[in-house]
Amino acid sequence: MSVKKLYRNINALIIPTGIGAKIGGHAGDATPVAKLLAKASDLLITHPNVINAAALTDLPHNIAVLEGYLLDRFFADQICLRLNLRHKIAVVMDSAAPEREKEITKNCMSAAENVYGLELLPEIFYTETPLNVSLEGLGNIVPLLDTCKLAIQAGATALALLVKLPLDNDSVANKKYLAANGVDPIGSIEAKISHMVSKQFLIPSAHAPVFEHPISHEGIVNPRVAAEQLAHTFLPSVFKCLQYSPKIIPLKHAYKVLRSEYTDPADLNLSPREDDIRITDLANLVAPYDCCNAVPMIEAHNHEIQLLTVLNNQTVIDDPADFYAIPHRIVNNYLEAAGYLLANTKDKEFINPKLFYV
Repeated sequence: MSVKKLYRNINALIIPTGIGAKIGGHAGDATPVAKLLAKASDLLITHPNVINAAALTDLPHNIAVLEGYLLDRFFADQICLRLNLRHKIAVVMDSAAPEREKEITKNCMSAAENVYGLELLPEIFYTETPLNVSLEGLGNIVPLLDTCKLAIQAGATALALLVKLPLDNDSVANKKYLAANGVDPIGSIEAKISHMVSKQFLIPSAHAPVFEHPISHEGIVNPRVAAEQLAHTFLPSVFKCLQYSPKIIPLKHAYKVLRSEYTDPADLNLSPREDDIRITDLANLVAPYDCCNAVPMIEAHNHEIQLLTVLNNQTVIDDPADFYAIPHRIVNNYLEAAGYLLANTKDKEFINPKLFYV
């Protein structure tokens, strides 16, 4: 049976990174929402911020995880997605990582192969020089990109990125985040790292931070960030995201836009197939009510995708769809959104046989 016969009710869930979302702004706290909307879909497309929960990352079988830059390119109809592929994952690590983190990473790789059944390249690809990334910017990212290129040449089809980041456990921003009263202090720079890699190579990537000092016990923290206090590494969530990532197929009309210093789409020799998922296959997009200034929300109407904005997921942003004259439907919560997904699909002749329980 073809993929498109299996997936006729395809929807997307977006909760942008680093905006302090009431739901989805912390450690995997949007996972129940993702599972809820997945029940109401044949396929749910989302991104790492929604479901990253450190060692507790738990994904439904009918989900596709797409890194943020690639998610934008999908909504712009510049790429399509090929599902149900087994990736060869390479771990690319900042050479500035402490020896302890390198050992933990090796243990995590062994565990992921045995527990998740992943196919990993056996070596860790270390950057030639330390990256010295700060929370203010990427600095010299070239050593990371050069190392990613080596991993791809060795056969990698997806990249797990581990970059050393500064984190002040005693800072006001970190303490607010642990209490679920603020924005993830490293979320934005993490997103920039994975965006840059995905843009340069057009393959799935996901990032987990490493720190100079071990992850410390912070006492009892808010339940929405508790998942980050349970393990020595955030790498399991990266492996899970990559396990559920589709293969990226550049569309010929967008080759010029997608070309980068490291990758020419024409050289990849990839052509769309009938079963590949394109933006025109998407029925609905679910996003927070006050955060509609991103590419997917802006592009939704152009491709006849119903935008559902969720009132009860407040963020620190004040960019509702009305500001941009984007047609949309307001729902009060994600349960209401799930009901709408069940009832509305682009395949008008398809009656979804699912019984939906809450």
